[in-house]
Amino acid sequence: MDAINVVVIKRLDRYEHVLANVILFSTHTTMPAEQFRALHSARFQLEFDFRDAKQHAKLTTCQLQSTMALENHWNALFFALNLGRAEVILEINGLQYRLVTSLMFFCGDIKRRAYNRLLTWQILSNLGLQSQLAE
Repeated sequence: MDAINVVVIKRLDRYEHVLANVILFSTHTTMPAEQFRALHSARFQLEFDFRDAKQHAKLTTCQLQSTMALENHWNALFFALNLGRAEVILEINGLQYRLVTSLMFFCGDIKRRAYNRLLTWQILSNLGLQSQLAE
């Protein structure tokens, strides 16, 4: 019988009462619990990245056929997602270089904000007010 490593993460309120439990399993029995939790968190973030790439950045709708063209498309797509993430990090930090440990990033929010910025620019530009816009 194979052994498994079980890690239980408890979310506590300020009175130390358990709000929720997260149970993680692994067949790697010698890995420390904190490292396993960190790896699981990173994997979970990757799942969000691929979800955003599929839903908002057209990862699965590309019709290119050559390997190089597909790789270029995928690289450009994930580069755009990372630029959006960098924009959110800079906004959170106020242009200060601090480590952001917990970041909820949704590509749809970035797309909506960019579209709103463009639409605002176009409306004010058509009204002759573009010189009053702050960049």
